[in-house]
Amino acid sequence: MKQIIIISAFALILSCNKKEKFNKATEPPSETTLSTENKPKISPFTQKIERTHKKTAYLNKEAISFDIDVKFGGKDYLNGTFTMLTDGTKIRLDSKDNTKVIYNGNEVFMSPKTAEIGGARFDIFTWSYFFNLPYKLNDPGTKWSSPKQRPLNGSMHHTEKLSFESGIGDAPDDWYVVYKNAIDNTLAGAAYIVSFGKDLAAAEKEPHAVKYNNYQNVDGIPVSKQWTFHNWNEKDGYGNQIGEVTINNVKFLNPEDNLFSKTEDSKAVPAP
Repeated sequence: MKQIIIISAFALILSCNKKEKFNKATEPPSETTLSTENKPKISPFTQKIERTHKKTAYLNKEAISFDIDVKFGGKDYLNGTFTMLTDGTKIRLDSKDNTKVIYNGNEVFMSPKTAEIGGARFDIFTWSYFFNLPYKLNDPGTKWSSPKQRPLNGSMHHTEKLSFESGIGDAPDDWYVVYKNAIDNTLAGAAYIVSFGKDLAAAEKEPHAVKYNNYQNVDGIPVSKQWTFHNWNEKDGYGNQIGEVTINNVKFLNPEDNLFSKTEDSKAVPAP
């Protein structure tokens, strides 16, 4: 999902350099402004995922918040609370270390000013994108191909490969292999590469994957409460687990007007 300064062990495990495309937090054009030619073609594969995840109902909610606990290599990496508009166009991360990171739709800010920037920009975009993945499958510029059955959790799952049109985001060479549960059509997981700052051949040497577990309904909308991260390759699929994320206290809300506003004691977190 430019080099970014983050915990070195985490960078090695996940092999993720910071990139804004990984977030895709740009507001999609409305149905009235999209021409017929420019409207993304919705594949039956993604349509089933979106229906199961109640995409329309989800996007009709204004905002959502959830607690997140990220561990990699058996060590704590991030613990805090995300609040974001359901379309991902504004995001706020309140960490347990009392730092705040805010994406106001245009820029990223962090407070207090004395806090180390570290992986702030990476964190606010990456984890919110993983949470919102079921609703990002048909963003403008997405392309789907190569339907295939692949194993996961001891059974075969429907998969398709997601790629991007030229010029979409910071790393249009990225791709994702998206897994759909054949029984209930939930998003089962996704393998991915990170091509920013390297050529495609180099990026494809380090694929990883996320697996979504423990789905629970929140206001009738299925939400995965536990994610695991794994090594991955085309031949063997999911490999050893390298990290995990726990999600709690998920709730929809109507945010206060200034929730995503820059505070006085904040500084900009520019793209590297």
